[in-house]
Amino acid sequence: MNKVVAARLARASKKVARRHFLCYSLLLIGAILFTRLVSPTFGQTEDPNAAVVINALTHPDLGIVASLSLINLTEPNERRAVDNEILRVGFDPILRRRAIGLSIHGHLAYVTSFNLPIAGEPSSGDNIYIINLEDREFVGEIPIQAGTTPQQVALVSDQKLYVTCAATHEVHVVDIDNRNVTKVLTGSFNKPTGITLLNGKAYVTNPAWEWDPVARKTTYYESTVVVIDTQTDIILKSIPVPTNAGAILNDGEFTVIVKTTGNYNDISGHLVLIDATTDEIIETVKLGFAPGASALNSEKQLFIQGSWQNPGLLIYDIAAQNWIRDEDDMITDFSNDPDTSISGGLTFAPNGNLYITQPDWSGGGQDFVRVMDIADASLLRSYRVGTGANNLGIATITPRRQDINNDGFINMKDMIIAGRFLGDEGPGIRADVNGDQVVNILDLVLIGQER
Repeated sequence: MNKVVAARLARASKKVARRHFLCYSLLLIGAILFTRLVSPTFGQTEDPNAAVVINALTHPDLGIVASLSLINLTEPNERRAVDNEILRVGFDPILRRRAIGLSIHGHLAYVTSFNLPIAGEPSSGDNIYIINLEDREFVGEIPIQAGTTPQQVALVSDQKLYVTCAATHEVHVVDIDNRNVTKVLTGSFNKPTGITLLNGKAYVTNPAWEWDPVARKTTYYESTVVVIDTQTDIILKSIPVPTNAGAILNDGEFTVIVKTTGNYNDISGHLVLIDATTDEIIETVKLGFAPGASALNSEKQLFIQGSWQNPGLLIYDIAAQNWIRDEDDMITDFSNDPDTSISGGLTFAPNGNLYITQPDWSGGGQDFVRVMDIADASLLRSYRVGTGANNLGIATITPRRQDINNDGFINMKDMIIAGRFLGDEGPGIRADVNGDQVVNILDLVLIGQER
């Protein structure tokens, strides 16, 4: 080979090597910064600025399908704050598509959905929709096996989620990146519905009922709470609980709270408190009715809707294991508006206010989200939303350029992607976090600083 050409090739090779060394050095520095600066959890710390409402009603005769509404919590005008039915989940009302579970992380919402089956047939179109709340569009779909009727979803990490599947008595393990089911947990479930995560474990409720269409009767079997190790997906324990266990939540520390509703006849509901360290029941509280929705605030006060015959709010202190307001002392109306109903679904916002969904299942359009100040049970806001307003979640919807792959998480994946663009210059580069038209160490630092 010509010596001049060889020398030029050697210099070019060294230049490329130096650039690669520089890029990887910067990436390494950025990774170190990332590990030092980022919290080990994958939650968001910005103040929430939106409420996401699942409008669950489907009504073929009225052309109504399931949909999502968004409430801007920073907008003082109640009418302007609501963007109704920004996305239609049902598409075709004839299919009677159900939108059941809702889990929100950052600007992404995960919604479980399926088409209601004709009598005797399995469900169809079973999946989890991924919705970008900032752009207000569907950005993905995780298919779940037809006939499973997915119920509730829980994000275990930025890579994995669990979804309960009632019809097939299973819990499916989902790879979020690849958007597919990687494992099916079975053998210990009976109509699994609710799910909550605490201390590296998942707790799944099994209502264990069976509908006989011929006799037109529901039979209730033994309800349980199944405990799963979220690292290994191994089933650790099955805890027997009273009849028809459904909703389940936790206090963020040591206690899992299960609500059972009984058989709506001669068996009433219960509250069951489970020690998340030993997975043993520490308290069972008998109720004299079939309870409705429930929500827990930061003071570990559980607010529970009374029965449909006797609506109102009861309050149970989880830490003290005692009633603050029992069935004889319910909050029956808003202190400043006694004519407004407080029956419906319950969700607490981080500021301590209680959000109450009030669905109109007739399709008449009298669907609201009410906001209560629990200090004096006063009505703070009243938003008119979509038909069948049912589930509600609190979200943080802000532009996040550090989330380079737009998966709702800012983590090492974003750092690695940014590293591939190190040294690139020009407009519109997705790894150019600070917008200065060059990808360098500053962009990596910004990714690392984001929590």
